[in-house]
Amino acid sequence: MQHRSRLQFVSLLVITGLLLAACSGAPKPKTYIIGVASEPRLDTVLDGFKAKMTELGYVEGENITYIYRGELGTDVQENEAEIEYLMGQKANLLLTLGQTPTVAVKKAVEDTNMPVVFAPAMNPVENELVANISHPGSNITGIQVVSTNPKALEWLLKIVPDARQVYIPYHPADRAALMSIKSLPDVAVQLGIELILDEVSDRDEELAAIKALPKDAAILFTISPSLNASLDEALKLAVELCIPAGASNSLAQDKMLFNYSTDLTQTGKQAAVLVDKIFDGIKPGDLPVETAESLLTINLRTAEAIDLDIPEEILHHAQKIIR
Repeated sequence: MQHRSRLQFVSLLVITGLLLAACSGAPKPKTYIIGVASEPRLDTVLDGFKAKMTELGYVEGENITYIYRGELGTDVQENEAEIEYLMGQKANLLLTLGQTPTVAVKKAVEDTNMPVVFAPAMNPVENELVANISHPGSNITGIQVVSTNPKALEWLLKIVPDARQVYIPYHPADRAALMSIKSLPDVAVQLGIELILDEVSDRDEELAAIKALPKDAAILFTISPSLNASLDEALKLAVELCIPAGASNSLAQDKMLFNYSTDLTQTGKQAAVLVDKIFDGIKPGDLPVETAESLLTINLRTAEAIDLDIPEEILHHAQKIIR
């Protein structure tokens, strides 16, 4: 009898506790807000980021919200206004996609505790985004891209061994472009190839230069944000002229003969893991900057269109083949 009374008493306590919790409101799971500032054509990074965040338990619309109002352009004042807007949205963290927004956001958060994760950025130490790679310091960390140009140039000559010169267009105002190509002249000498580094200021100059290339030339499209808008058109023209055109630019996908560049989806996933650690309480400045992975893509449709045969031993090295 005593045992039954004790059970009834314990049950009453449990029920009372549940009722009190219901009346006072059960504790809600922590929710997060991430503000996103992105260069054009980096949606693939954001897609990879969101997918990994979902895997890590951050479900959009439930416990995480992304504030993203579209790509940033070249207007400095408009970009500053957008970053100021994101800063005012009580975000827990800012995600910057690309070099330009990362530099702008770094400047905007200097006197704040706002965590920032970039994915990707080039030469973060040289560009004064972080103090060093292993211990960034301050409130920013992320995923860096290292220049894939030297390796891409090597792949170009393996895929197109008959090429006698390689044409590389770049915009002189793009710091990322200038930094990414500065090692190429020495690489070209080692490979025994003539390199044409050509400053072009707009789409028309770029297309005119491609039309003037000799038949034994090849093209390597590198990182140059100011020329991104004309990239697809330039690749299409190269195919029409049967000029082999490779890329070390991760935005070039459709008409390129090959691409050796950053895996943008994986870059987004790498960034998500860093954000998860920050939300767990680790300071951004204590998280080492990671390096984005690169992969080789070969487009057999383009090879066929320009009547180029790619040997099987080359194809075996590709992580992705477009057939």
